[in-house]
Amino acid sequence: MLQELEMLFAVVAADAPAPAYRQAIVLGNVLGKRTLSTRKETGSRLKTLHGLDPSKPLFRVLRRLWVVDASARPQLALLNGLARDPLLKASLSQVTAMPPGSVLQRAEMVQAIAAFTHERLGTRVLDAVARNASSSWTQSAHFKGKVKKVRQTVEPRPASLALALWLGYAEGKRGKALLKTPWAAVLDTSAAALLELAGQAKRLGLLRLSHGGGVVAIDPTGLDPLHGGAAF
Repeated sequence: MLQELEMLFAVVAADAPAPAYRQAIVLGNVLGKRTLSTRKETGSRLKTLHGLDPSKPLFRVLRRLWVVDASARPQLALLNGLARDPLLKASLSQVTAMPPGSVLQRAEMVQAIAAFTHERLGTRVLDAVARNASSSWTQSAHFKGKVKKVRQTVEPRPASLALALWLGYAEGKRGKALLKTPWAAVLDTSAAALLELAGQAKRLGLLRLSHGGGVVAIDPTGLDPLHGGAAF
């Protein structure tokens, strides 16, 4: 749903209240859906996956980073979705562990999601969830191919790293541990390379960073001037 998110953010101001997003989707039909039911379904899916609510810190951070670097948007959308959707997050370990060139097996993704839900979902629902998850990972460029999904390495951007660090910080991680979280693993890059990328994020004003003598201090809380309370 990356394309829909880009279209929506292009017409709804970052400081607009939550109802403005639904109005734009359902009443304004800014996403060009043919039927009212499809508009409502799309709006519901976007809200579930991305929040669409500026009262939520994660969404405020997403909207701030969205305008920093357009090339980071696929990774930003994925990280935001992973943080909000536990079923999508259930696929994280499987995908990040796949070496470049390996082929995604749908059965393995279904199994990972089934294990997370303790097999409470029916076969049809599991298949739909796995299909949506593989689509999200493909849109972020972790996979290429329409039918045969082949793993490839993504190129991390300072803005997407900033979000990964913010998510880790919100969970209580600090210092070097921020470079080794599941969020950071999404960026397909070593901790040492991520530290260098954090330097670029610092120069863009996205975070505070200091390191030396084996000690690393990273503070991404400035991404949300209203930080405080539940992040997600």
